[in-house]
Amino acid sequence: MKKCLLLLLTLVLLAGCTITNMDSKTNKEIIDDILSFDISLYNKVGKGYKYYAPKGVVRTEAKDYNDVLKRNDITYYLYVDVVSYYYKVDYDYKKSKNAYYFEKLNYNNKKGYVNIETKNDKLYVQMVYNYAKIETYVKKKDLKLALEDISYILSSVNFNDSLLKKMQEQGAFGSKEEVYKLFDNKEKNGNFLEYVKEYDKYDGDDQTPVAQEEEIKVKDTTSTTKDK
Repeated sequence: MKKCLLLLLTLVLLAGCTITNMDSKTNKEIIDDILSFDISLYNKVGKGYKYYAPKGVVRTEAKDYNDVLKRNDITYYLYVDVVSYYYKVDYDYKKSKNAYYFEKLNYNNKKGYVNIETKNDKLYVQMVYNYAKIETYVKKKDLKLALEDISYILSSVNFNDSLLKKMQEQGAFGSKEEVYKLFDNKEKNGNFLEYVKEYDKYDGDDQTPVAQEEEIKVKDTTSTTKDK
């Protein structure tokens, strides 16, 4: 019976459906519902990591630790901080002065925050979780859908420890003191892409697929479990 329930849940995720009717839930409930699950699905592979993008979310650009994903007219900017993950760097999250919504996140031994601000006629969403970050601008009517997509993506990020160890031994990361500061949610001027360019030299023009991880093939199906 337990195996049947797990299989059903996996099929629901792969079909791009939600666990519950998200329209009737609050922002916090949407995040809680998804992040409380230990999602081991993945269909995207990056440099030292992999993750699951829900059906309907398409990766349009990818380079090293940065991906650009889209669902219709919503664009998600993803950054995966493999350096901070490798060194197990901790973060201090503070609510921004102009927050429309803010919440600290802590599920399954993974931490982060979500901060939403009003920017003109849209909402600026910034979510950090599991050593990965997504930023986007959305209309208020699309906020719940965006939070759902972002929660699935960030909670499913899984790191290839053996490959990251090899990368560190080859000097790819620099020292622990040089870890990136992209996840510090202090008041800053500029935008996320400017910081990506500064720290990772991402030009946004690379249309080639991300190099595959060693001994990892993208799987269409796997398992999704919930902590007992």
